[in-house]
Amino acid sequence: MEPAQTQLARALPHLRLNFSTANPSIHGDRVSLSYMHEWYSFAQDAFALFQHMPITHDVAVQDEDELYTVGNETGVSGRFVRNLCDPVMKALQPLPEMSSMRFADIQAIAQANEIVPDISLGLVNDERTPDNVYLVGELKTPWTIPEAFMRLNQPNTSLHLEPLIGQLASQMRVSSLRYGFVSTYKSTVFVKRAADTSFLLSQPIAYTALQPSLRQLFAGFCMMVLSEPQYHEGPSFSVRTLRGPLAVRVSDRLRGNNAQLPIAPTAMQTITPTSVIMDHGAPIPTVVNCVQQISSPLVDAKAVWLADLNGTPVILKCWRSRLDHLFDSEAGVYEGIWTEQPSGAHVFAKWILRGKIICSSVFPDGYAIVLQYRDGACLSDIWHTLSELERAYVKAQCRSGINALRQVAVRLDDAGMHNVLYNRQSREVTLLDFETAVVVEANTVIPIYHEMGAIFGLHAMLGHDNGG
Repeated sequence: MEPAQTQLARALPHLRLNFSTANPSIHGDRVSLSYMHEWYSFAQDAFALFQHMPITHDVAVQDEDELYTVGNETGVSGRFVRNLCDPVMKALQPLPEMSSMRFADIQAIAQANEIVPDISLGLVNDERTPDNVYLVGELKTPWTIPEAFMRLNQPNTSLHLEPLIGQLASQMRVSSLRYGFVSTYKSTVFVKRAADTSFLLSQPIAYTALQPSLRQLFAGFCMMVLSEPQYHEGPSFSVRTLRGPLAVRVSDRLRGNNAQLPIAPTAMQTITPTSVIMDHGAPIPTVVNCVQQISSPLVDAKAVWLADLNGTPVILKCWRSRLDHLFDSEAGVYEGIWTEQPSGAHVFAKWILRGKIICSSVFPDGYAIVLQYRDGACLSDIWHTLSELERAYVKAQCRSGINALRQVAVRLDDAGMHNVLYNRQSREVTLLDFETAVVVEANTVIPIYHEMGAIFGLHAMLGHDNGG
Protein backbone atom coordinates (compact mmCIF):
# COMPACT_ATOMS: atom_id res chain seq x y z
CA MET A 1 0.00 0.00 0.00
CA GLU A 2 1.01 3.62 -0.44
CA PRO A 3 -0.57 7.01 0.32
CA ALA A 4 -3.08 8.05 -2.33
CA GLN A 5 -1.51 11.51 -2.33
CA THR A 6 1.86 10.02 -3.28
CA GLN A 7 0.34 8.05 -6.14
CA LEU A 8 -1.51 11.05 -7.54
CA ALA A 9 1.62 13.23 -7.37
CA ARG A 10 3.48 11.02 -9.84
CA ALA A 11 3.55 11.52 -13.58
CA LEU A 12 1.91 8.97 -15.86
CA PRO A 13 4.18 6.20 -17.16
CA HIS A 14 5.61 6.49 -20.63
CA LEU A 15 3.35 5.12 -23.37
CA ARG A 16 4.84 2.37 -25.51
CA LEU A 17 3.93 3.05 -29.13
CA ASN A 18 4.21 1.16 -32.37
CA PHE A 19 2.43 3.46 -34.83
CA SER A 20 -0.28 1.63 -36.73
CA THR A 21 -3.56 3.41 -37.45
CA ALA A 22 -3.11 6.52 -39.59
CA ASN A 23 -6.67 7.79 -39.35
CA PRO A 24 -7.34 10.26 -36.50
CA SER A 25 -11.12 9.57 -36.84
CA ILE A 26 -12.06 13.19 -37.38
CA HIS A 27 -15.81 13.80 -37.44
CA GLY A 28 -17.87 16.34 -39.35
CA ASP A 29 -18.98 18.32 -36.28
CA ARG A 30 -17.14 21.58 -35.67
CA VAL A 31 -16.89 24.43 -33.22
CA SER A 32 -15.51 27.61 -34.73
CA LEU A 33 -12.21 28.88 -33.32
CA SER A 34 -13.92 32.21 -32.70
CA TYR A 35 -15.93 30.50 -29.92
CA MET A 36 -12.88 29.04 -28.16
CA HIS A 37 -10.96 30.94 -25.49
CA GLU A 38 -8.02 30.27 -23.21
CA TRP A 39 -8.94 28.89 -19.79
CA TYR A 40 -6.08 30.70 -18.12
CA SER A 41 -6.96 29.79 -14.53
CA PHE A 42 -7.60 26.08 -15.09
CA ALA A 43 -4.42 24.66 -13.51
CA GLN A 44 -4.63 26.99 -10.53
CA ASP A 45 -8.36 26.34 -9.98
CA ALA A 46 -8.17 22.56 -10.38
CA PHE A 47 -5.09 22.22 -8.16
CA ALA A 48 -6.67 24.40 -5.45
CA LEU A 49 -9.72 22.11 -5.40
CA PHE A 50 -7.45 19.08 -5.20
CA GLN A 51 -5.47 20.50 -2.28
CA HIS A 52 -8.67 20.98 -0.27
CA MET A 53 -9.72 17.33 -0.64
CA PRO A 54 -9.39 15.24 2.54
CA ILE A 55 -7.42 12.46 0.86
CA THR A 56 -5.56 10.77 3.71
CA HIS A 57 -6.04 7.07 3.00
CA ASP A 58 -3.74 4.48 1.46
CA VAL A 59 -4.35 2.73 -1.86
CA ALA A 60 -2.84 -0.30 -3.57
CA VAL A 61 0.50 0.43 -5.18
CA GLN A 62 0.08 1.37 -8.83
CA ASP A 63 2.42 -0.51 -11.14
CA GLU A 64 3.97 2.29 -13.19
CA ASP A 65 5.86 -0.01 -15.58
CA GLU A 66 4.18 -0.01 -19.00
CA LEU A 67 4.76 -3.25 -20.93
CA TYR A 68 1.68 -3.07 -23.20
CA THR A 69 2.39 -1.58 -26.65
CA VAL A 70 -0.40 0.41 -28.31
CA GLY A 71 -1.08 0.85 -32.01
CA ASN A 72 -4.64 2.17 -32.18
CA GLU A 73 -7.17 4.37 -30.37
CA THR A 74 -8.60 1.47 -28.37
CA GLY A 75 -5.16 0.71 -26.95
CA VAL A 76 -4.56 4.36 -26.04
CA SER A 77 -7.97 4.50 -24.31
CA GLY A 78 -7.10 1.40 -22.27
CA ARG A 79 -3.83 2.86 -21.01
CA PHE A 80 -5.54 6.18 -20.23
CA VAL A 81 -8.06 4.37 -18.04
CA ARG A 82 -5.40 2.24 -16.35
CA ASN A 83 -2.87 4.99 -15.65
CA LEU A 84 -5.10 8.02 -15.07
CA CYS A 85 -8.76 7.18 -14.46
CA ASP A 86 -8.16 4.23 -12.13
CA PRO A 87 -5.65 5.95 -9.77
CA VAL A 88 -7.85 9.07 -9.60
CA MET A 89 -10.98 7.04 -8.84
CA LYS A 90 -9.20 4.98 -6.14
CA ALA A 91 -8.19 8.23 -4.47
CA LEU A 92 -11.60 9.92 -4.74
CA GLN A 93 -13.92 6.98 -4.02
CA PRO A 94 -13.82 7.28 -0.18
CA LEU A 95 -15.07 10.88 -0.41
CA PRO A 96 -18.84 11.01 0.32
CA GLU A 97 -19.67 12.92 -2.87
CA MET A 98 -17.78 10.38 -4.99
CA SER A 99 -19.01 7.15 -3.40
CA SER A 100 -21.43 6.33 -6.26
CA MET A 101 -19.41 7.94 -9.06
CA ARG A 102 -17.36 5.92 -11.53
CA PHE A 103 -15.50 6.33 -14.76
CA ALA A 104 -17.38 4.10 -17.15
CA ASP A 105 -18.44 3.39 -20.68
CA ILE A 106 -21.38 5.64 -21.50
CA GLN A 107 -23.62 2.57 -21.96
CA ALA A 108 -23.08 1.66 -18.30
CA ILE A 109 -24.61 4.88 -17.00
CA ALA A 110 -27.02 6.10 -19.69
CA GLN A 111 -28.99 4.94 -22.72
CA ALA A 112 -26.46 5.83 -25.41
CA ASN A 113 -27.31 6.96 -28.92
CA GLU A 114 -25.04 7.08 -31.96
CA ILE A 115 -22.81 9.74 -30.38
CA VAL A 116 -20.60 7.74 -28.01
CA PRO A 117 -17.76 9.32 -25.98
CA ASP A 118 -14.67 7.25 -25.19
CA ILE A 119 -14.74 7.99 -21.45
CA SER A 120 -17.57 9.06 -19.14
CA LEU A 121 -17.83 9.96 -15.48
CA GLY A 122 -21.19 9.43 -13.82
CA LEU A 123 -23.49 7.68 -11.41
CA VAL A 124 -23.64 3.92 -11.85
CA ASN A 125 -27.06 2.67 -10.78
CA ASP A 126 -29.98 0.60 -12.02
CA GLU A 127 -31.62 3.48 -13.89
CA ARG A 128 -29.57 4.60 -16.88
CA THR A 129 -30.49 8.16 -17.84
CA PRO A 130 -28.64 11.17 -19.31
CA ASP A 131 -28.87 12.84 -15.87
CA ASN A 132 -26.40 10.24 -14.57
CA VAL A 133 -23.63 11.57 -16.84
CA TYR A 134 -21.41 14.30 -15.39
CA LEU A 135 -18.41 14.37 -17.72
CA VAL A 136 -17.36 13.00 -21.11
CA GLY A 137 -13.98 12.65 -22.77
CA GLU A 138 -12.64 11.92 -26.24
CA LEU A 139 -9.40 9.99 -26.84
CA LYS A 140 -7.20 10.32 -29.92
CA THR A 141 -3.89 8.72 -30.87
CA PRO A 142 -0.82 10.90 -30.18
CA TRP A 143 0.80 10.05 -33.51
CA THR A 144 -2.17 11.43 -35.49
CA ILE A 145 -2.95 14.43 -33.25
CA PRO A 146 0.29 16.15 -32.14
CA GLU A 147 0.23 18.59 -29.25
CA ALA A 148 0.51 21.56 -31.62
CA PHE A 149 -2.94 20.70 -33.00
CA MET A 150 -4.40 21.08 -29.50
CA ARG A 151 -3.19 24.61 -28.75
CA LEU A 152 -5.12 27.83 -29.25
CA ASN A 153 -3.65 30.94 -30.89
CA GLN A 154 -1.24 29.04 -33.14
CA PRO A 155 -1.71 30.46 -36.67
CA ASN A 156 -0.53 27.35 -38.51
CA THR A 157 -2.19 24.63 -36.43
CA SER A 158 -5.08 25.87 -34.27
CA LEU A 159 -7.72 25.22 -36.95
CA HIS A 160 -7.31 21.51 -36.19
CA LEU A 161 -9.10 22.22 -32.90
CA GLU A 162 -12.38 22.91 -34.73
CA PRO A 163 -13.29 19.27 -35.48
CA LEU A 164 -11.69 18.01 -32.24
CA ILE A 165 -13.75 20.30 -30.01
CA GLY A 166 -16.71 19.90 -32.36
CA GLN A 167 -16.79 16.15 -31.71
CA LEU A 168 -16.47 16.66 -27.96
CA ALA A 169 -19.15 19.39 -27.97
CA SER A 170 -21.59 17.01 -29.68
CA GLN A 171 -20.97 14.45 -26.93
CA MET A 172 -21.42 17.11 -24.23
CA ARG A 173 -24.67 18.35 -25.77
CA VAL A 174 -26.28 14.88 -25.70
CA SER A 175 -26.30 14.95 -21.88
CA SER A 176 -26.40 18.77 -21.50
CA LEU A 177 -22.92 18.87 -19.95
CA ARG A 178 -20.72 21.80 -19.03
CA TYR A 179 -17.40 19.92 -18.90
CA GLY A 180 -15.36 17.56 -21.07
CA PHE A 181 -11.82 16.77 -22.15
CA VAL A 182 -9.81 15.69 -25.18
CA SER A 183 -6.68 13.60 -24.68
CA THR A 184 -4.03 11.77 -26.65
CA TYR A 185 -2.62 10.36 -23.38
CA LYS A 186 0.51 12.44 -24.00
CA SER A 187 -1.47 15.70 -23.89
CA THR A 188 -4.86 16.48 -22.32
CA VAL A 189 -7.02 19.57 -22.88
CA PHE A 190 -9.78 20.31 -20.36
CA VAL A 191 -12.90 22.07 -21.67
CA LYS A 192 -15.62 24.13 -19.99
CA ARG A 193 -18.68 25.46 -21.76
CA ALA A 194 -19.11 28.96 -20.33
CA ALA A 195 -21.94 30.08 -22.65
CA ASP A 196 -23.83 28.93 -25.72
CA THR A 197 -20.99 30.15 -27.94
CA SER A 198 -18.07 30.12 -25.51
CA PHE A 199 -15.81 27.15 -24.81
CA LEU A 200 -12.86 27.57 -22.45
CA LEU A 201 -9.82 25.39 -23.21
CA SER A 202 -6.90 24.73 -20.91
CA GLN A 203 -3.38 24.57 -22.24
CA PRO A 204 -2.47 20.96 -23.14
CA ILE A 205 -1.32 19.23 -19.94
CA ALA A 206 1.53 16.79 -20.56
CA TYR A 207 1.42 13.27 -19.12
CA THR A 208 4.85 14.02 -17.60
CA ALA A 209 3.57 17.09 -15.72
CA LEU A 210 4.56 17.45 -12.05
CA GLN A 211 3.69 19.91 -9.28
CA PRO A 212 0.86 19.68 -10.18
CA SER A 213 0.68 16.34 -11.96
CA LEU A 214 -1.94 15.38 -14.53
CA ARG A 215 -3.49 13.03 -11.95
CA GLN A 216 -3.83 15.84 -9.40
CA LEU A 217 -5.38 18.18 -11.96
CA PHE A 218 -7.74 15.47 -13.20
CA ALA A 219 -8.88 14.80 -9.63
CA GLY A 220 -9.50 18.50 -9.09
CA PHE A 221 -11.34 18.68 -12.41
CA CYS A 222 -13.68 15.88 -11.27
CA MET A 223 -14.57 17.82 -8.14
CA MET A 224 -15.12 20.94 -10.25
CA VAL A 225 -17.52 18.96 -12.43
CA LEU A 226 -19.58 17.78 -9.43
CA SER A 227 -20.36 21.34 -8.39
CA GLU A 228 -22.06 22.31 -11.69
CA PRO A 229 -22.19 19.43 -14.18
CA GLN A 230 -24.99 20.56 -16.49
CA TYR A 231 -25.28 23.26 -19.08
CA HIS A 232 -28.61 24.14 -20.70
CA GLU A 233 -28.62 26.06 -23.96
CA GLY A 234 -30.82 29.10 -24.50
CA PRO A 235 -34.22 28.53 -26.16
CA SER A 236 -33.20 30.36 -29.34
CA PHE A 237 -29.81 28.63 -29.70
CA SER A 238 -29.10 26.74 -32.95
CA VAL A 239 -26.28 24.21 -33.07
CA ARG A 240 -25.46 25.41 -36.59
CA THR A 241 -24.18 28.59 -34.99
CA LEU A 242 -21.23 26.70 -33.51
CA ARG A 243 -19.90 25.57 -36.86
CA GLY A 244 -18.72 28.98 -38.00
CA PRO A 245 -17.70 28.83 -41.70
CA LEU A 246 -20.06 26.83 -43.89
CA ALA A 247 -19.34 23.29 -44.97
CA VAL A 248 -19.00 22.78 -48.71
CA ARG A 249 -22.34 22.24 -50.46
CA VAL A 250 -23.24 20.83 -53.86
CA SER A 251 -25.44 22.73 -56.32
CA ASP A 252 -27.60 19.77 -57.39
CA ARG A 253 -27.67 16.35 -55.72
CA LEU A 254 -28.94 14.51 -58.83
CA ARG A 255 -26.53 15.01 -61.67
CA GLY A 256 -24.27 13.26 -64.14
CA ASN A 257 -20.98 14.53 -65.52
CA ASN A 258 -21.57 14.15 -69.27
CA ALA A 259 -17.87 14.43 -70.03
CA GLN A 260 -17.09 11.40 -67.86
CA LEU A 261 -20.14 9.14 -68.23
CA PRO A 262 -19.51 5.82 -70.00
CA ILE A 263 -21.79 5.21 -72.98
CA ALA A 264 -25.27 5.36 -71.49
CA PRO A 265 -27.55 2.35 -71.98
CA THR A 266 -30.84 2.77 -73.80
CA ALA A 267 -32.59 0.51 -71.30
CA MET A 268 -32.17 -0.55 -67.68
CA GLN A 269 -29.10 -2.72 -67.18
CA THR A 270 -29.23 -6.17 -65.62
CA ILE A 271 -29.76 -6.00 -61.88
CA THR A 272 -27.77 -8.35 -59.65
CA PRO A 273 -27.78 -8.98 -55.86
CA THR A 274 -24.93 -6.45 -55.54
CA SER A 275 -26.50 -3.69 -57.65
CA VAL A 276 -27.09 -0.13 -56.48
CA ILE A 277 -29.78 1.61 -58.54
CA MET A 278 -29.32 5.39 -58.64
CA ASP A 279 -31.41 8.31 -59.76
CA HIS A 280 -29.01 10.96 -61.05
CA GLY A 281 -31.55 13.03 -62.92
CA ALA A 282 -31.49 11.08 -66.20
CA PRO A 283 -34.63 9.52 -67.80
CA ILE A 284 -33.36 6.02 -66.99
CA PRO A 285 -31.90 5.13 -63.55
CA THR A 286 -28.30 3.96 -63.51
CA VAL A 287 -27.23 0.56 -62.20
CA VAL A 288 -23.85 0.31 -60.50
CA ASN A 289 -22.70 -3.20 -59.58
CA CYS A 290 -20.56 -3.53 -56.46
CA VAL A 291 -17.53 -5.79 -56.86
CA GLN A 292 -15.60 -5.46 -53.59
CA GLN A 293 -16.18 -3.43 -50.42
CA ILE A 294 -13.18 -1.27 -49.61
CA SER A 295 -14.45 0.33 -46.41
CA SER A 296 -14.95 -1.46 -43.11
CA PRO A 297 -18.07 -3.66 -43.11
CA LEU A 298 -18.55 -2.75 -39.43
CA VAL A 299 -19.63 0.78 -40.42
CA ASP A 300 -23.14 0.77 -41.86
CA ALA A 301 -23.83 4.52 -42.15
CA LYS A 302 -21.49 4.92 -45.12
CA ALA A 303 -19.50 2.65 -47.41
CA VAL A 304 -17.01 2.58 -50.29
CA TRP A 305 -16.93 -0.08 -53.03
CA LEU A 306 -14.90 -0.97 -56.04
CA ALA A 307 -17.71 -1.23 -58.58
CA ASP A 308 -18.59 -1.65 -62.24
CA LEU A 309 -20.50 0.89 -64.37
CA ASN A 310 -21.31 -0.30 -67.89
CA GLY A 311 -18.10 -2.36 -67.96
CA THR A 312 -15.94 0.42 -66.53
CA PRO A 313 -14.29 0.01 -63.09
CA VAL A 314 -15.34 2.86 -60.78
CA ILE A 315 -15.44 3.80 -57.10
CA LEU A 316 -18.87 4.02 -55.45
CA LYS A 317 -19.22 6.01 -52.21
CA CYS A 318 -22.53 5.84 -50.32
CA TRP A 319 -24.00 7.66 -47.32
CA ARG A 320 -27.22 7.09 -45.37
CA SER A 321 -29.76 9.90 -45.66
CA ARG A 322 -28.94 11.16 -42.17
CA LEU A 323 -25.38 11.83 -43.39
CA ASP A 324 -26.46 13.77 -46.46
CA HIS A 325 -24.31 16.72 -45.34
CA LEU A 326 -21.20 14.53 -45.77
CA PHE A 327 -22.35 13.59 -49.27
CA ASP A 328 -22.90 17.28 -50.03
CA SER A 329 -19.36 18.18 -48.96
CA GLU A 330 -17.74 15.35 -50.92
CA ALA A 331 -19.75 16.03 -54.07
CA GLY A 332 -19.27 19.80 -53.72
CA VAL A 333 -15.47 19.53 -53.70
CA TYR A 334 -15.38 17.33 -56.81
CA GLU A 335 -17.83 19.64 -58.58
CA GLY A 336 -15.76 22.71 -57.71
CA ILE A 337 -12.47 21.14 -58.80
CA TRP A 338 -13.73 19.82 -62.13
CA THR A 339 -15.84 22.88 -62.92
CA GLU A 340 -13.01 25.32 -62.33
CA GLN A 341 -10.17 22.90 -63.21
CA PRO A 342 -7.47 24.87 -61.38
CA SER A 343 -3.81 23.97 -61.61
CA GLY A 344 -3.42 20.82 -59.51
CA ALA A 345 -6.78 19.29 -60.50
CA HIS A 346 -4.88 16.23 -61.77
CA VAL A 347 -4.42 15.12 -58.15
CA PHE A 348 -8.18 14.47 -57.86
CA ALA A 349 -10.27 11.63 -59.26
CA LYS A 350 -12.91 12.74 -61.77
CA TRP A 351 -16.53 12.48 -60.72
CA ILE A 352 -18.90 10.58 -63.02
CA LEU A 353 -22.34 10.93 -61.46
CA ARG A 354 -24.07 11.51 -58.15
CA GLY A 355 -27.62 10.94 -56.97
CA LYS A 356 -30.11 9.25 -54.69
CA ILE A 357 -30.16 5.51 -54.11
CA ILE A 358 -33.48 4.12 -55.30
CA CYS A 359 -32.99 0.47 -54.47
CA SER A 360 -30.20 -1.81 -53.30
CA SER A 361 -29.71 -4.79 -51.03
CA VAL A 362 -26.14 -3.79 -50.16
CA PHE A 363 -26.98 -0.17 -49.24
CA PRO A 364 -30.75 0.34 -49.10
CA ASP A 365 -31.08 4.13 -48.95
CA GLY A 366 -29.22 7.42 -49.04
CA TYR A 367 -26.98 9.20 -51.53
CA ALA A 368 -24.05 8.07 -53.64
CA ILE A 369 -21.31 9.42 -55.85
CA VAL A 370 -19.52 7.48 -58.61
CA LEU A 371 -15.87 8.38 -59.13
CA GLN A 372 -13.11 7.50 -61.54
CA TYR A 373 -11.11 4.48 -60.33
CA ARG A 374 -7.47 5.39 -59.65
CA ASP A 375 -5.12 2.66 -58.56
CA GLY A 376 -2.64 3.17 -55.75
CA ALA A 377 -1.61 2.24 -52.23
CA CYS A 378 -2.54 4.18 -49.12
CA LEU A 379 0.39 6.50 -48.45
CA SER A 380 0.44 5.63 -44.74
CA ASP A 381 1.14 1.99 -45.68
CA ILE A 382 4.09 2.66 -47.99
CA TRP A 383 5.65 5.94 -46.85
CA HIS A 384 8.43 4.16 -44.95
CA THR A 385 9.42 2.32 -48.16
CA LEU A 386 9.73 5.41 -50.39
CA SER A 387 13.05 6.94 -51.38
CA GLU A 388 13.82 10.57 -50.60
CA LEU A 389 13.13 11.49 -54.24
CA GLU A 390 9.76 9.75 -54.16
CA ARG A 391 8.84 11.46 -50.91
CA ALA A 392 9.72 14.86 -52.31
CA TYR A 393 7.64 14.13 -55.42
CA VAL A 394 4.59 13.04 -53.39
CA LYS A 395 4.86 16.14 -51.21
CA ALA A 396 5.02 18.38 -54.27
CA GLN A 397 1.95 16.71 -55.79
CA CYS A 398 0.00 17.04 -52.55
CA ARG A 399 0.97 20.69 -52.29
CA SER A 400 -0.29 21.20 -55.82
CA GLY A 401 -3.61 19.56 -54.92
CA ILE A 402 -4.03 21.68 -51.79
CA ASN A 403 -3.33 24.81 -53.82
CA ALA A 404 -6.10 23.68 -56.16
CA LEU A 405 -8.47 23.41 -53.20
CA ARG A 406 -7.63 26.96 -52.16
CA GLN A 407 -8.44 28.16 -55.66
CA VAL A 408 -11.98 26.82 -55.19
CA ALA A 409 -12.09 28.23 -51.62
CA VAL A 410 -11.87 24.94 -49.69
CA ARG A 411 -9.85 23.73 -46.70
CA LEU A 412 -9.62 20.15 -45.39
CA ASP A 413 -9.84 19.22 -41.71
CA ASP A 414 -9.22 15.48 -42.22
CA ALA A 415 -6.05 15.57 -44.28
CA GLY A 416 -3.60 12.78 -43.58
CA MET A 417 -1.59 10.01 -45.21
CA HIS A 418 -4.64 7.76 -44.84
CA ASN A 419 -6.39 10.00 -47.39
CA VAL A 420 -3.65 9.94 -50.05
CA LEU A 421 -3.06 7.24 -52.67
CA TYR A 422 0.24 6.78 -54.49
CA ASN A 423 0.92 4.52 -57.47
CA ARG A 424 4.67 3.95 -57.66
CA GLN A 425 4.52 2.63 -61.23
CA SER A 426 2.52 5.49 -62.76
CA ARG A 427 3.64 8.07 -60.14
CA GLU A 428 0.01 9.10 -59.81
CA VAL A 429 -0.93 10.81 -56.53
CA THR A 430 -4.59 11.07 -55.50
CA LEU A 431 -6.15 13.09 -52.68
CA LEU A 432 -9.23 11.47 -51.14
CA ASP A 433 -12.12 12.06 -48.73
CA PHE A 434 -13.65 15.52 -48.57
CA GLU A 435 -16.56 14.88 -46.19
CA THR A 436 -15.32 17.47 -43.70
CA ALA A 437 -14.33 20.10 -46.28
CA VAL A 438 -15.00 23.66 -45.16
CA VAL A 439 -15.55 26.80 -47.23
CA VAL A 440 -12.72 29.34 -46.90
CA GLU A 441 -14.45 32.64 -46.31
CA ALA A 442 -13.60 35.75 -48.31
CA ASN A 443 -10.58 37.71 -47.05
CA THR A 444 -9.43 34.67 -45.05
CA VAL A 445 -6.03 33.08 -45.58
CA ILE A 446 -5.58 29.43 -44.64
CA PRO A 447 -1.92 28.38 -44.94
CA ILE A 448 -1.03 25.34 -47.03
CA TYR A 449 0.59 24.05 -43.84
CA HIS A 450 -2.89 23.35 -42.44
CA GLU A 451 -3.11 20.24 -44.62
CA MET A 452 0.58 19.61 -45.33
CA GLY A 453 1.38 19.49 -41.62
CA ALA A 454 -1.46 17.03 -41.04
CA ILE A 455 -0.26 14.77 -43.87
CA PHE A 456 3.50 14.87 -43.45
CA GLY A 457 4.12 16.07 -39.91
CA LEU A 458 4.94 19.34 -38.21
CA HIS A 459 8.19 19.85 -40.14
CA ALA A 460 6.65 19.34 -43.58
CA MET A 461 6.98 22.97 -44.64
CA LEU A 462 10.48 23.33 -43.20
CA GLY A 463 12.00 20.81 -45.57
CA HIS A 464 12.48 18.18 -42.85
CA ASP A 465 11.08 14.68 -42.83
CA ASN A 466 9.40 13.10 -39.86
CA GLY A 467 10.18 9.60 -41.10
CA GLY A 468 6.58 8.43 -41.30
